[in-house]
Amino acid sequence: MAETMIGIVACSGASNTGHYSDIVARKLVKSGKARMLCLARFAVDEDFAEKSKLEFTDLVVLDGCPINCAEKILQQRGIAQFQHINTTDFGIIKGQTPVTEQKVDEIVEHIRSSAAIKMSPEQ
Repeated sequence: MAETMIGIVACSGASNTGHYSDIVARKLVKSGKARMLCLARFAVDEDFAEKSKLEFTDLVVLDGCPINCAEKILQQRGIAQFQHINTTDFGIIKGQTPVTEQKVDEIVEHIRSSAAIKMSPEQ
């Protein structure tokens, strides 16, 4: 049986919080067990959204702030089954908290330890 590939959808917004979600997503992709999916494409391409629903049974949605754009876009496309993470839940303040590797790793480790995604810690 083939190993499950996790789909990662990240806000890559204009603030530090969106930058965090983008960096976290890219770090998870480097593990080889996740694939980053384009948030904007979900918003404009219904066929892409439908195909993604079938292809990815495990989705992680990373939002950068409490507006939760990524979560809302997926919900508008009829996708409701995903693990939702918001960078502000990790003490990151929009427009204030500098992006650090330590905080990125904290979020990555939270996702790795969840039921939705299992990766070895060295990745």
